[in-house]
Amino acid sequence: MPTAPRLLIANRGEIARRILRTARARGCRVAVVSTAADRGSPVRDEADRVFEVPGFLDGDAIVTAATGWDAGLLHPGYGFLSESAAFAAAIEAAGIAFVGPTAESMCLLGDKEAARRTAVAAGVPVLPSLGVDELASEPDPAAGVERAGVGFPCAVKAAAGGGGIGIRVVRGPEALAEALSTAASEARAAFGDGRVYVERWLDRPRHVEIQVLGDGRGAGIHLGERECSVQRRRQKLLEWAPGFGISADLRARMGEAALRLVVATRYRGAGTVEFLLEADGTFHFLEVNTRLQVEHPVTEEIYGVDLVDAQLEIAFGRWPETLPDPVSRAEAFEPLSPRGAAFEARIVAESPRNGFAPSPGRLRRYREPAGEGVRVDSGVVEGSPVPPGFDSLVAKVIASGDSHAAAAARLASALEETVIHGVDTNASLMISVLRHPDLLGERVHAGWLEGRIEELAASRLAPDVTALLGRERVADAVAAAASRRRTTAGAQVFFSLRHPEEFPRVEPGRRAGEVVLSGPPVRDAGAGEALTVTGTPLPGGRELAVTVAGETVALPLSTEAERLARGQDSGEVRAPLAGQVIRILEDGSSVEEGDVVAVIESMKMHWEIRAPVGGAVSEVAARPGDAVAARAVLFRVLSATG
Repeated sequence: MPTAPRLLIANRGEIARRILRTARARGCRVAVVSTAADRGSPVRDEADRVFEVPGFLDGDAIVTAATGWDAGLLHPGYGFLSESAAFAAAIEAAGIAFVGPTAESMCLLGDKEAARRTAVAAGVPVLPSLGVDELASEPDPAAGVERAGVGFPCAVKAAAGGGGIGIRVVRGPEALAEALSTAASEARAAFGDGRVYVERWLDRPRHVEIQVLGDGRGAGIHLGERECSVQRRRQKLLEWAPGFGISADLRARMGEAALRLVVATRYRGAGTVEFLLEADGTFHFLEVNTRLQVEHPVTEEIYGVDLVDAQLEIAFGRWPETLPDPVSRAEAFEPLSPRGAAFEARIVAESPRNGFAPSPGRLRRYREPAGEGVRVDSGVVEGSPVPPGFDSLVAKVIASGDSHAAAAARLASALEETVIHGVDTNASLMISVLRHPDLLGERVHAGWLEGRIEELAASRLAPDVTALLGRERVADAVAAAASRRRTTAGAQVFFSLRHPEEFPRVEPGRRAGEVVLSGPPVRDAGAGEALTVTGTPLPGGRELAVTVAGETVALPLSTEAERLARGQDSGEVRAPLAGQVIRILEDGSSVEEGDVVAVIESMKMHWEIRAPVGGAVSEVAARPGDAVAARAVLFRVLSATG
């Protein structure tokens, strides 16, 4: 290897930044692949080189970029091509070390049905199933399900699936035919492979996975378990390590089962073996993820390891000195003991109160938590776009502590410090989950969250606090104080109310956008002597995002406050977000207040920029076709009244 190895990261967002951080610490030069849609991603600025490709699934373009740059290694992260045997083979055929398992291991473990066969051969417990071939030759699938000992309820699963895609739960034989057709169609669309199989369905299992590492020569280790039992539609939202109530004996038995697969397939690098765990301690093989997992930080926190560093070391052909020696007999491995506990919350740009609809946009304000035992892995900075078409993960917030209770409390407090404005997120939902008695009461299972979404997604703010923030002109005062323009005592700055004693004192806080409300109305609302909030004008200037202890609400602004929020009281108009100018009036154009002066295209939408006052357009700073950054000055309007 050269003195400064060259690593190409074939991924984006938080995992690309996570890999880059460790690779830099090893002295690697680091390049990333990216796309035009992802040009606002901060990892592009942090890498030594950026290769723009048509898409993250364009394996040929990525191989060309890697060979052209003379990369020594390629790290696929997770998702995209990370579990593609064909891509791994192409990378290694080009003389580049693939940071992950061999194509042969992927073929044995990446396909769910092939992985089941491998597990059975290795003596790993599996649920009864009806395989792809048996299903295809079965004239009566419902009868075949019964004969195979699968029974109902059962699950139809995509053989090439992942991420909960291509799965249909069937409660009775009458629904099986439609489920087979639907799952096959979904799998074909998602993976280009419509093969499905049927497996016994467990209604209330826990989802527990074992972190494994293999040396590629038939030996390996495991680093205990993670639990991922808080899920929505089989998508993980909260993970922790160690699992609740996992005894040393159960950890050893699950770890031994996982290691049998590592040994049998001569697995190389980091991987995860997933199990379903029943209340009586019985566990069943689910699948293998032949890559790094999103939730890997909780394992790192309780075992004091860097899994990305271990991946790179193994890719160099060396076993990491920080890990126990690998074993070729699974039963010979002595599991390490976890230290404390850690939780990870996935913060996604989705709206839990709107059916988890995606919420792309631009981060108008982004503040990460900090402090002892708190870690954030993010793919964004303030001003970053959250583009549609990609995974909606914004950041992972991880907290560790001496116990599950301490780690969960620390994570909830960290999420209360987090401020994300410009997109909706699930941060408040995660706080509710972390503080729900079922979590630390160890009463959660893979279906637990589904039946409680409405309850957990409800506002956590006391009704009196919500009413206080919604009072007439309070949002206006918060907007002014957030921009550090005003401190309001009573209602003296903007207006005169009939009952000024009902208006709180509003003044700027210590940090950007932070505002402190105090006075009798705050005490009467049960918020103590002072209520600290963070406010940010949303695009268009008609609403103010306000975050209180991790809960974000959008408050309407008056016309006067809109101008202040936009910084337009002087007639200056700025772009609300980055994009391309489609139309803009010329210098000297006469406009009335509210007239459209410019139009910006961003994320395939047109955003109208209106005159804050009537007058003449001046100092036009852009032309049609120009790309402009968020908050860039576009023009001024000289008021007709002088």
